[in-house]
Amino acid sequence: MKIWKDKKIIALTIIMVIFTIAYFIIINKASYAFENDYDINKAHNNIIETIKKSAIAYANQHLDLFEENNSTHISVQDLIDSKILVSDEDGNIIDPSNSNETLNSKMIEIIKEKDNFKVDIDI
Repeated sequence: MKIWKDKKIIALTIIMVIFTIAYFIIINKASYAFENDYDINKAHNNIIETIKKSAIAYANQHLDLFEENNSTHISVQDLIDSKILVSDEDGNIIDPSNSNETLNSKMIEIIKEKDNFKVDIDI
């Protein structure tokens, strides 16, 4: 009977070792699934593109700005105030490349070329 008890302990130990190794392998593989691959340049470019599209929408709503001249300058804050560009809860558009700075004071030049608009942002 003593031999049978020793074999159970050895078998249980082997099973525990196998499960422990499998557990660490699975956890190691799963932990990489939560890896943060946030690309700051991509986020910055996405915000710039959003601002440009918002500026074009603003220009289409305010065609009177182009009666005397084919270009005008507005700020990002003007887009926020006119509710075309959505800001955070503090009313700011945060620069992804520097979270301490906002893009609200950046100037946007809108140039009307026939029926199209060209947008340049001073960033």
